[in-house]
Amino acid sequence: MVMGKWRHKKRSKMFTCRRREMTDKTNLEYSNARRWSKKMICYNCLQETDEKDITKEHIPAKTLFEGYDDKYKTNRITVPACSNCNGKYSPTDREFRDMIGTIAKRKENDKIAEKSVKSILKKDSAHERLHINPFGKVSGVVFRQTPIEDFQKKNFKGLFYFQYGKPLSNDYELFVNIDESDYSDFTLGVLGYLKDMFQWKHSGHSDILSYCIQPFRLGITNDSKNDLPLQENENIIVGCLKYNQEHAGLVIAVRKKYLDEIARKKQ
Repeated sequence: MVMGKWRHKKRSKMFTCRRREMTDKTNLEYSNARRWSKKMICYNCLQETDEKDITKEHIPAKTLFEGYDDKYKTNRITVPACSNCNGKYSPTDREFRDMIGTIAKRKENDKIAEKSVKSILKKDSAHERLHINPFGKVSGVVFRQTPIEDFQKKNFKGLFYFQYGKPLSNDYELFVNIDESDYSDFTLGVLGYLKDMFQWKHSGHSDILSYCIQPFRLGITNDSKNDLPLQENENIIVGCLKYNQEHAGLVIAVRKKYLDEIARKKQ
């Protein structure tokens, strides 16, 4: 009788353990299914994508770190992107890298300059992009404005996503000023606003990308220099992005309904 009871208990214990293993396996499969079916939003196009299909967009592009030591590459900002948005900006990234390499004056950017020269000379349209002076010498390189502005816009959106935890909605129209010799009084006012009132951040290293993105509000004080919380239907969001200590761009996001209101008032 003692042995019979012992055997029964042993069989019961074995059955319980096996049932727990099966339950744990089922829970693990269910957990994995839920994890892989999670949706994420692309920082750029706002498309919902399965987490398993999402990619990482580097802000800024890796090409701007050419020739820099690994210490410059730590804590680089990445944001979730669908594969289409991640892939379609490769030509834009190269165009911006080539522009930085062409205007570079700092020794630290020599590697970028070297890559840029090779890239420009490889292009089928190199003869159209190189400006030849009357003496037959190359005196400059022509870059298209649209991809340079697109590079600024995509980085602005990525940094906005990183800072506020959500993508910039399609309710905004983006304007880019990349010509520092053509800054208006408003542009200079925006730059002063960002420079004097807020702490600047960086991705990887401040020598590669330093930036400041904030809602634009007149008549405020900000002694703490902390980020302003984002309000619902913010009319204007501004950002300045500085690359490789060689070039800076100002991006202004204006709510489309606010633009319509301004247009109506002018009529």
